[in-house]
Amino acid sequence: IGALATAFNEMSAALQYSFSRLQRTLESFERFVPEKFLSVIAPEGIENIQVGVASTRTVTIMFCDIRGYTSLSEGMTPLATFAFLNDYLAYMGRAIDESGGFIDKYIGDAIMALFDDEATDGALQAALAMRKILITFNRERVQRELPPIDVGIGIHRGEVIMGTIGFTSRIESTVIGDSVNLASRLEGLTKHYVCSVLVTQPVINALQYPDRFQLRLVDEFVKVRGKDEPIAIYELQIPVEAGDKVFREA
Repeated sequence: IGALATAFNEMSAALQYSFSRLQRTLESFERFVPEKFLSVIAPEGIENIQVGVASTRTVTIMFCDIRGYTSLSEGMTPLATFAFLNDYLAYMGRAIDESGGFIDKYIGDAIMALFDDEATDGALQAALAMRKILITFNRERVQRELPPIDVGIGIHRGEVIMGTIGFTSRIESTVIGDSVNLASRLEGLTKHYVCSVLVTQPVINALQYPDRFQLRLVDEFVKVRGKDEPIAIYELQIPVEAGDKVFREA
């Protein structure tokens, strides 16, 4: 009986260790593929992920890009660039995460984030939080005698395909669709219209509390490359804070 009890305890300990290790593996995997994404591409568990799994969703897409990043990175060593990006992405990622969004991917210095709520308030709140936290980020850079940076943000809402692409030995989760392309190009238009944040009409239409945001019509009939029909775009106006002068005057 004593030997049986010992064996049973050893088996329980081994099972507990295996379960804990499996849980840590899952948590680590979710740092590469967000949990909300996994529910779509791996409904039967990550061990059963297959190429070509796809689902149609209506989501809010955000693109954020650093202005003049190429020139900035040319003046830094690869190691300094790596450290700068990790520092910057930590700031931006926190603002997105706390506003209910999740980062789909990093494209160099660009961030592509998704918000799957029925309302678009979270995406706009994230953009405001990112602009606010950028003040703190730039203040620290100025104190270290480094140049401040600026970013452009484009937000659009529409239908996308969420799924997996690749082949047997290399699978990647992705989001594709015309809405993704439009959001990316909208971010590019922030330079043309000299705006920090641009959003489309579908984003405005899906706001639950529109009175909480300051929005200004920028162009009612803008032709975005790749789109046949013109769209209306709006600027999400950023409340001016005293600390904003820290990097604007630097």
